[in-house]
Amino acid sequence: MLQLKQIHELTDDVASVITASIFNPTEEKLNVLMRLYKSDPNRILYAFAEGEKLVAIIGLKINRTENTAVILHIAVEEAKRGKGIGRKLIDEVLQQHSFAALQAETDQDAVAFYQACGFAVESLGELYPGTERFFCVKPNSHDRVV
Repeated sequence: MLQLKQIHELTDDVASVITASIFNPTEEKLNVLMRLYKSDPNRILYAFAEGEKLVAIIGLKINRTENTAVILHIAVEEAKRGKGIGRKLIDEVLQQHSFAALQAETDQDAVAFYQACGFAVESLGELYPGTERFFCVKPNSHDRVV
């Protein structure tokens, strides 16, 4: 059974999962990243755990004015990929919060994942030489209409 937990410290488990979402990960980058999550009240880092073992991580930056959140990091342990855990993590975060929508910016490698999770995808063009970027948005279908 997967349990959602908020992460406050950089443990070996956290580092081993989140490195998959970081370009050229180093210990220094991981430490800077954790300091940002600890110091910025608009950043939240969650993980899915099976028992005590972390299997997936999602990092968010909340825009309280627009009531949205941007996915900054998302990663699933390699052995657990392709089993719907990333999608469940996104759905769980949307259920836990009343965000109007989740957003992400990604590259071609992750577009199919976001589309499979129900995100609308729009090309941002080639923001970096040779790399097309995409803006992804998923409205919160868990919002309650009164």
